Amino acid sequence: MKMSKRAKLGIISAATAAMVGMAALPAAQAAPQSRKAANITTGKGIPAAFDPSTGLAAQPPTSGKTWTDSIYVNSEVKAGGHDFGIHVITLRQPNVDQYSLSVVVTDETSGWYKRYGVPIAKNDYHWSTTGLDIKMPGLTWKGNAQRMSLQATTPWGGLDIKLVPKGPALNYAGTGTWSMLGDTQYEFALPSMRTSGTLTLNGKTQEISGESWLDRQWGETPVDDPTMRWTWMSVRLPNNDTLALWDTVNSKSENSWATVLHPDGSYDLAAVKPLADGVDKTWTSTKTGKTYATGWHVEIPSLKTRLTVRVNGPEDQEAADKAGNGVYEAPAVYTGVYEGKKVTGTNYTEQVGDWRR
Repeated sequence: MKMSKRAKLGIISAATAAMVGMAALPAAQAAPQSRKAANITTGKGIPAAFDPSTGLAAQPPTSGKTWTDSIYVNSEVKAGGHDFGIHVITLRQPNVDQYSLSVVVTDETSGWYKRYGVPIAKNDYHWSTTGLDIKMPGLTWKGNAQRMSLQATTPWGGLDIKLVPKGPALNYAGTGTWSMLGDTQYEFALPSMRTSGTLTLNGKTQEISGESWLDRQWGETPVDDPTMRWTWMSVRLPNNDTLALWDTVNSKSENSWATVLHPDGSYDLAAVKPLADGVDKTWTSTKTGKTYATGWHVEIPSLKTRLTVRVNGPEDQEAADKAGNGVYEAPAVYTGVYEGKKVTGTNYTEQVGDWRR
């Protein structure tokens, strides 16, 4: 296996990488790990847990009630002189017959914000087990790892876009498998997708263009732990690196780590200073009573990285149910230093649980 310059920092085995979230990165003091990425198109490098060409299909569930299969896309696009953040997600929990669709649009220029979230009846929900072919009321999503189309409709508008990946897939933790507080997760991203099409809002249709991050994740989720919380962030950087960050916490442990994918296909796996330590702005929901961060100082010491991240658009970007559960999903902007160089850009963040100190 040919090493990139980054790989000279130290090669770790696929088995070790799979333990990120357990022993590989137990605390902020852990050193970054680098290695050649799994090349899913040629089969070279450290093997990934799956191939995105098959990973886009609906996955067979295990027996756990909280087993969840999800696919979502976060888009940063321009239309009519405005910047928009768009979030589309569908997830299935087949062991408890729960299926859902959510479409969110944030006009980051004007502050306009709208969310559409609905449960989908089991008989109306169709996700192929052989590829990306999703159909339900309000959503059609088809294609493959080279090109896909997505159409979504809501009471207040719709979306019709084409998505074309521009670089390699990002396998979380290098192999695409990691532990969320003891439960195995499978996850990969197509982090840089050229995005074009139309966005319709309140009867007005506009041409849009920009970039999207597609994320694919499945596995048991420890949602029945009342002390559990997590933050996820996606960051595209000016030098074409992409960074995916997870911070998972419960009463027993906290694990904050990042996977960095470089354009040449190599990875850095690095410990992140616990995000709660860097929160400098919060918002408390009147619907769920939960407090979410809306501003952070993200520090990755081993990568000489410090980013100031701020939620973009209105503070109230929580999806809440009648039981008092919530998830906070919002576009954001960042400034700071990455590998010692000044950077600015846009990113996306998701939070579950109460982040009050």
